[in-house]
Amino acid sequence: MIPGSFDYHAPSSLDEAIELLGKLGEDAKILAGGHSLIPMMKLRLAEPTHLIDINGLSDLNYIKEQDGYLCIGAMTTESDLETSDLISEKYPILKDTSEVIADPLVRNLATVGGNIAHGDPANDHPATMVALNAEIV
Repeated sequence: MIPGSFDYHAPSSLDEAIELLGKLGEDAKILAGGHSLIPMMKLRLAEPTHLIDINGLSDLNYIKEQDGYLCIGAMTTESDLETSDLISEKYPILKDTSEVIADPLVRNLATVGGNIAHGDPANDHPATMVALNAEIV
């Protein structure tokens, strides 16, 4: 099936994305990896009138330790977790979780933030984050 029509927005900064979300409200959906949203749009289970594509916001893609915490950006892909030395050495459960999500092609696109934010009870990261006592900010 073909998705319904929508207006496409590609903000060049996080501030611009936040401004768009504030202005467009519930009529907008964020497009990150698209692993969940695109199939839902094709089936018309999601019909946003505005799509805000945040793929160009590279400052949301990171894996680092800071002030005693592991910090993972919302745009970090599943494959980024799989290949991170920091994750492999100190947080292997995150690598294990990512390795069982879909297939390698999907893992190159699917984001950790999307997996958590989508709210599908079958998603893997929410349970892993609970096990790690994670804070989502």
